[in-house]
Amino acid sequence: MTADGSTALAAASIRITRGNPTAEEVAAVAVLLTARLRLAAEAQAAAGQEESAVVFRLPRRRPPVFAPPGAWAS
Repeated sequence: MTADGSTALAAASIRITRGNPTAEEVAAVAVLLTARLRLAAEAQAAAGQEESAVVFRLPRRRPPVFAPPGAWAS
């Protein structure tokens, strides 16, 4: 976005918060918010794919040796 576009967008957002915005100002802010939400969703999806690719496995444990009850007394 150019500097003029940024300035116009900032002015539009200020005017919207004060009330009495024009349709163009509302549309400009809506387009900006939609673009930012899409970028955030794409970044979150990319981060989720990277995290799901990592698999942590526990080390194998040997099965316990069975000792029948009362074996210690025999």
